[in-house]
Amino acid sequence: MNDRALGYLLQGKAQTALSNYGNFINWDEHPMGVWGEYSYLPSVAFLAGVPGQKYSSKYEWNNIEYIVDMDGKTLYGIWESNDAYDDWFVDGDTNFVGIIFDADEDNGHWEPDSIAKKKSVNQINGPYQWVMDDLNRKIIISVSEALDPNHASSRIGFIYPWALRPDLIRREEQFDFYNYGPDLEEWTLDDEYSYFGANVAESWLTRIAGSINGEWHASSKARIKTHNTEVTNGELFGNTYVTDPEDTYPLLAHSAYSDTWPIRLNPETGKEESFWPGWWAQDYNTNLPGCNQSRKDPDCWENVPGRFVSDMDVYMEFDDRWAHRGNNVNTNNEYEQTGYPMGLRIMAEGHSYGVSYAEDVLFVTVKIRNESGDWCAEDEFGNPVFNDFGEQKCGEGMIMPDGTKINRGKGFDYREMTLGFYFDADVIVGDKSGYNPGIHTNDDDFMKYYWEIFELNDERMLISMAMVGDYDGFSGAAGYSMDPNEPNPALFSMYI
Repeated sequence: MNDRALGYLLQGKAQTALSNYGNFINWDEHPMGVWGEYSYLPSVAFLAGVPGQKYSSKYEWNNIEYIVDMDGKTLYGIWESNDAYDDWFVDGDTNFVGIIFDADEDNGHWEPDSIAKKKSVNQINGPYQWVMDDLNRKIIISVSEALDPNHASSRIGFIYPWALRPDLIRREEQFDFYNYGPDLEEWTLDDEYSYFGANVAESWLTRIAGSINGEWHASSKARIKTHNTEVTNGELFGNTYVTDPEDTYPLLAHSAYSDTWPIRLNPETGKEESFWPGWWAQDYNTNLPGCNQSRKDPDCWENVPGRFVSDMDVYMEFDDRWAHRGNNVNTNNEYEQTGYPMGLRIMAEGHSYGVSYAEDVLFVTVKIRNESGDWCAEDEFGNPVFNDFGEQKCGEGMIMPDGTKINRGKGFDYREMTLGFYFDADVIVGDKSGYNPGIHTNDDDFMKYYWEIFELNDERMLISMAMVGDYDGFSGAAGYSMDPNEPNPALFSMYI
């Protein structure tokens, strides 16, 4: 909580406060998604999710036989699949760590391999069992008579390794205490594991003041690694409408205010110096090696150290190591939800422009790094990412609140991950000075989706936009204006 800070994008007609714990824009921070004289966008939150299992219906299954009792009643069926076996293994490792049967809301018939896994099909004596037939390259499963593993409705899944986690023993004040088994070593064979299921990290749904139980929190030591607490909110923005001179809340790193930047030791000079923790602007250069003369080609772009992306860039980092705090714990010391940390670090920059062609837009660019295990940074094209001293950025796996590392420091190679944004657009929320209940209305807000393919400089481009508006054009005290030169408080659009 001490690593939280705020930033402000105030250069254009679109203005907002940014926060560094998953909610880029938050109802609690002023201003919240303002355009002109009104606030439209009170909440934008970052989402990242992984599935807990892969449906058996992704593979082809053949029925071997149905087992019936003395009265001819079907007890269970036995099925086999070759392509499920082939997908189980990858590059000398395994994609999956078990099978869950008849899953419902992330729960179902899952038993440890010591119970559910059999050595041969002849040992199967009931439903919810499985066999790894290496000789014939088959996965064999037994399921209740009504289920067909070829259908997703069977709710049979192959468990991804990150979804099988040590059981909770109890919630401590500072961390959750898990059952690491007699050897007290995390992520070893003697741990008591449970199926935790799918997971989505977000910080909007908490509904608790201050979002203390959100899945995203400011990254550890952000107050010295990504921003500087020596200068306060009131000192820099106390003369604006967003706060007052007495405000002591910390500030995120702002490109135009080097006092907000973190400090590090320069290995070349041996002196401490402030540094910009974010990234620099890029230039399109068709003369670069490998450039194919297309703006879509990453080889045509080069960093320009010292030049910022916009008139005001605001940098932040947050991660999900505290995601377990989003789970309620009942009186039996059991989780009522099973959210879990994935070891993701989110690096984001907000951009604000005063120029006319971009003053109506709030920009946020996001980079995500998997730090569930030891890592060396690469960009989205697989190229190494270097620091200002020409060294590739590398680090150890993220340390959890209980002092352990995910999967004993090996982490996970996540698959089928989903990334996105939650946004709450009320057209409108209030006026620029703050929340005004006489204006707020969203009873007839509506949403639609717009996309268009067009050409620019002989290149095919795509616009993909979600739009939210007020259906009848009247939002409380603020109405719709037919004059194109007047502010229109009845429409908001979001481009992702």
